[in-house]
Amino acid sequence: MKAMNIFKISVLTGLLTLVSCTDLNENLYSQLAKDNYYVDQQSVEAAVLRSHEHGDNVCWRGSVFLLEELTADQFVWTQKGRHGYDDGQWDRLHRHTWNYIQGDVNGAWQGAFQGVSQCNVVLRDFNNVDFQSIGVSDEQEKAYKAELHVLRAWYYYFLLDLFRNVPIATEEYSETELVPQGTAKELFDFLVKDITASIPDLPKQKRLSRWTQAPAAALLARLYLNAQTYIGEDHTSDCIKICEDIINGTYGTYSLDTDYRGPFSSGIDGYESPENLFEFKHQYGELQQYTWWSHASHYKANMYLGASGGGWNAILMQPSRDLQGNIYDIESGLGNPYENYAATDVRRTPFRVHAKDEKGFRYDGYFLMGLMRSVNSSGDGYIDYDLSSLNASTNVNGQEEWSGSPLVFVDQVGRFSEDPAVKALDQSGKANLLMEVAQRGYFITNATEVTSKGSDVHPEDNGSNVFLGEENSGIRLNKFPYLPEVTGQFRSQCTPEVRLAEIYFTLAECYYRQSNKAKACELLDAVRKRYFSDEDWPEQSYVQHPDRLTDIEFVREWGREFIGERRRRIDLVRWGMFSKAWWAKADDSTIGDNKERSYFPIPQRQLNANPNLKQTTPGWESASTK
Repeated sequence: MKAMNIFKISVLTGLLTLVSCTDLNENLYSQLAKDNYYVDQQSVEAAVLRSHEHGDNVCWRGSVFLLEELTADQFVWTQKGRHGYDDGQWDRLHRHTWNYIQGDVNGAWQGAFQGVSQCNVVLRDFNNVDFQSIGVSDEQEKAYKAELHVLRAWYYYFLLDLFRNVPIATEEYSETELVPQGTAKELFDFLVKDITASIPDLPKQKRLSRWTQAPAAALLARLYLNAQTYIGEDHTSDCIKICEDIINGTYGTYSLDTDYRGPFSSGIDGYESPENLFEFKHQYGELQQYTWWSHASHYKANMYLGASGGGWNAILMQPSRDLQGNIYDIESGLGNPYENYAATDVRRTPFRVHAKDEKGFRYDGYFLMGLMRSVNSSGDGYIDYDLSSLNASTNVNGQEEWSGSPLVFVDQVGRFSEDPAVKALDQSGKANLLMEVAQRGYFITNATEVTSKGSDVHPEDNGSNVFLGEENSGIRLNKFPYLPEVTGQFRSQCTPEVRLAEIYFTLAECYYRQSNKAKACELLDAVRKRYFSDEDWPEQSYVQHPDRLTDIEFVREWGREFIGERRRRIDLVRWGMFSKAWWAKADDSTIGDNKERSYFPIPQRQLNANPNLKQTTPGWESASTK
């Protein structure tokens, strides 16, 4: 598959970590590189891979990831009692009341530009390397440079998406030069030109954790799909052409995975999904997977997922049910992420681990919900999901509001433990109550002590808002499956950055916008069929029920397919739905400050650091000062 193993090369990247993820001072690295670093092909390869490692970290676990997911209608970081208030920043992201000094707004800018800087450092060094003298052919040299150009374009894509008007730095600038601020149009055109020129020098064959022709072309598709949003230009025809070429194999051979678990199980037991055009490869003990782990895992995830430790118990799926267990009826049609899946959709299955099945997979489902059971610490590491009785030896108990009682994740957010009827129960009574809740799937309360509870910030939100979570609030995502350590595959799953399913959905949207609904239905169904049995499929097929495919249904379908894959925000923006109401967020028009919120203000810290920068996000000019 590859000339060199990425995990072995990671040993060589130790020197390259001198380019800190938080320190943009490149002088020490550059001096080392120019004098004695590039001595063979392996050192060249290590320099290229270092910038990839940064991308996995920053764009899948850092501020870019948080801005894309926590400002949309599927996930929320709730306060849970004494945990997670964090100066109200998660509520501001949820309600679209962020500001230009907020940490993650600056963090996204800084993280993406650090990636740009790392690419430029290496490209700048490559201009002074005699590749032939160290055994690197002209073809290989071009491929390495093309890969860095595409990787840099990927970092810049986030900057275009989140901020629009940013400096366009290349290796032609010096290390210390302050680069002038470009426009969104200039950045868009630069990226299209740079990616297009780089694709022919990239290999067609898939390489794990590496940019090749197909994912580079997919990056162009992302730009074209969102061009109207970014720069006010229609590039639908360009988008259709590039998507059809990808599907037809012009840039390499890929196919949709026949199993819904496949794209997220690459790396587990040697499986490699044919659907993933680009994936960040991981391996336990070396380049370990962390996507969603700390953010979405309960403090006691070590017990119900068989891991060595727990998480922050932070991010959960936005609730689909109110305090009485009713499914929210939201006028916009957004939110309710779990209940948006059909009852017969296999993805809706509660996550559980089992022995390998006939397809070689060890688990089912995307979602951690209901009663949490301890992982079997021997054998195949299965999880006992028998809800017929409580078992003190296998139950996982809470440690905060529900300390000593079974841990039951519910599709709700509320302070149910403060219901007087609940507080009056002893531990046995609470256990029996939670057993009923687990079997039913939700709490039911009408106690005013719960339903009338607001917050100091938003007292009008009675009973359920970002500040009123508990340790068991919300269904948790485990789509990127964390398997028990006893299986030997913990943290070894990939993170798919580009899937062929995205190309099918992108092409379907293009045809839908051209009023070719039949073609859109056909493309969506090609992906969706794997989620339903042969018996249930006729009822679910868009081809057989084309009238069901409306604008809001298309938006929901994007959400179902790509939940947790760091793209929900831009999909809502593109469809004109980002300002609409969901769960604890009113329509943005009620904010009344005329600030642009479909993208973010230039962070104040960056304005202070670079005199070339101006605040160009509409409505924020007077709020941001030097």
